[in-house]
Amino acid sequence: MSAVFDARSDLAVPAPARPHGQGRADAAPEVISVTDLTVADPNGRPVLDGLNLTVRAGERVGVVGESGSGKTTLALALLGALRPGLRTAGGGVRVAGEDPLALRGRDLRRLRRHTVAYLPQDPAAALTPTMRVGALVSELAVRRTPEDAARTLRSVGLPDGRDFLRRFPHELSGGQQQRLALGRVLAAGPAALVLDEPTTGLDVLTQRLVLDEVARLAAERNLTLLFITHDLPAAARLTDRLAVLKAGRVVEEGPVDAVLGRPRAAYTRELVHAVPDIGEAAARPAAPAGGAADTAPVLRVSGLRAGHGRGRARVTTAQDVSFRIEPGECVALLGGSGTGKTTLARCVTGHHSPDGGLIELAGSAVPGPLRGRTLDQRRLVQLVAQDANGSLNPRRTVGAAIARPLRVLRGLGGEAAAAETERLLRLVGLDPQWAGRLPRTLSGGQRQRVAIARALAAQPRLLLCDEVTSSLDVRIQAEILALLDGLRSRLGLGLLLISHDLGVIARMADRVLVLDGGTVREQGPVAEVFAAPRHPWTRAVLDAVPSVRGELAGRAERTPAADESRPRETAVDGV
Repeated sequence: MSAVFDARSDLAVPAPARPHGQGRADAAPEVISVTDLTVADPNGRPVLDGLNLTVRAGERVGVVGESGSGKTTLALALLGALRPGLRTAGGGVRVAGEDPLALRGRDLRRLRRHTVAYLPQDPAAALTPTMRVGALVSELAVRRTPEDAARTLRSVGLPDGRDFLRRFPHELSGGQQQRLALGRVLAAGPAALVLDEPTTGLDVLTQRLVLDEVARLAAERNLTLLFITHDLPAAARLTDRLAVLKAGRVVEEGPVDAVLGRPRAAYTRELVHAVPDIGEAAARPAAPAGGAADTAPVLRVSGLRAGHGRGRARVTTAQDVSFRIEPGECVALLGGSGTGKTTLARCVTGHHSPDGGLIELAGSAVPGPLRGRTLDQRRLVQLVAQDANGSLNPRRTVGAAIARPLRVLRGLGGEAAAAETERLLRLVGLDPQWAGRLPRTLSGGQRQRVAIARALAAQPRLLLCDEVTSSLDVRIQAEILALLDGLRSRLGLGLLLISHDLGVIARMADRVLVLDGGTVREQGPVAEVFAAPRHPWTRAVLDAVPSVRGELAGRAERTPAADESRPRETAVDGV
């Protein structure tokens, strides 16, 4: 479904969209053609292995697969931008009749601007932080008048007023940044758009708005879309056809309804089965009413107030927030962008000073600022961040990353630290021999396991998990969630889970706090809140939760006739 945007906000009113599949015809010209493409790393190992894929004008094709399957390498090959060390070992690529891997200089810049555009996962990486919105929109545009810039902003549902044109990227919400990046690349009038995980990290309402905006613009401009994603419900919402990649090869390809609704390859079935479902909340055993009488909560927050800025510019981001977490319990924070989740989490870790209220860790009150806390108090709560790659020093080995908190927070060194590092690696499911490896040699899931091991090195009572699986594919996501679930049961850890993915919350959390405007609007057991939400925002989010089954049902309603064609399965060992 498409959306008509209110330029004053991120809200949208549903509007009719063209049914999926309309306008597609085999006679349409090929815009993207990948033929027997093999890309190898410096050791000769194929990253892409004889890959074939054709995308015709106006078609929307999704490419899904787990980390390391070759999705991003394929996207970069279409832009003539293979990562350093990779080389073409066979086959080729054509985009609108040109070979991007053979172009250089001005010709390559022309291709990337006017033929194939790229929308990355992190919009901030595509937006120069020192340029204002108006300049960013005009930079790639064919026509650069203020009126054209305003028209471009309106086309992606953003305000076009002078105040908005003068803002910097950091002054926009995540959804606004992504739509600005979209409008910026489309202003050059490309024939094709490659989207690389563009909705990762966005809450479900914003995610739906961005996907529907892309669909509307693609229909209006007859854009060819290649959607790289690990999010199967998002692929079902946006694409007509799906290619499933494993180890650089297409293992299944066909209409999205058939591939996701009736998958033939075992690997595809595993991916579909691994998608979290909010229905899991009802199946979770009830959380304990509280710890033992002589056991204090691992975290108690009472009347917390916090904000940003000074004087009249002061903005309150947390107002009278109170909750607790018992040993072995998982409590989730749910809310949209700017609702206070991050501020609240930073107050708990000591990285943001609250304006008032009380924070207790393991039964003892702790100072707000981290610098005022003792080493023992710092040990009690540890953070596992969303971007494990960014949180690990690329020049430090896995062993060195884990050894640092052992030395600083526990005073361990030498053989004692080495033995504890080995134990922690085994605890998170990694071979101790990996202690000598650098982060760049690990997959996303492996790096997240290292980040968890490093957090556990401090022997915390509480782990703060900030979107820890949002950038992982569904199979690896399920493994990391199972690891965290096992650790809290085994070690009695409390978990404070920040996530925009309601399926993850349903799978992991015992209780949920719904934040809106810095205030807790409702809280309670996950199954109860999800089954009977009281606050309008909670109801809206639950109504917008994507699922493979729901998106396929929605497609059936939007499509005049069901496509009974079967997906094509490619023979690959082990799938």
